[in-house]
Amino acid sequence: MHFQVPPADLVKTVCCATGRVLDVVVDLRVGSPTYGQHEAFILDAAAPEIVYIPAGLAHGFLVLSTESLMLYQVTHDYAPKSDSGIRWDSCGIAWGVTNPVVSERDDALPRLADFASPFRYSGQS
Repeated sequence: MHFQVPPADLVKTVCCATGRVLDVVVDLRVGSPTYGQHEAFILDAAAPEIVYIPAGLAHGFLVLSTESLMLYQVTHDYAPKSDSGIRWDSCGIAWGVTNPVVSERDDALPRLADFASPFRYSGQS
């Protein structure tokens, strides 16, 4: 589950241009009524939809088809020093797989419970 921390935090829009994915966001905004909760969407190129992801939400996806192509529009350039994330298996998400392919980087990310969030809820998205 990926995001960038301030000052390079991102607002994103994402869509699936090829294939099908389970797209998931997790609220990391301290003080939010939905802090720590997640929302999942099936994104399918055959029925195009766009998901808006405010700053302060972690984002990840699981490919459900043989291949997929995800398109992102973001409000800030990639900033390696701000790049961060939380473990995919620490948020109560029902991914529906038992042995997913996960990068070493993602496997080493902190669990949600151990993440000190820099994001604050302002009541606006």
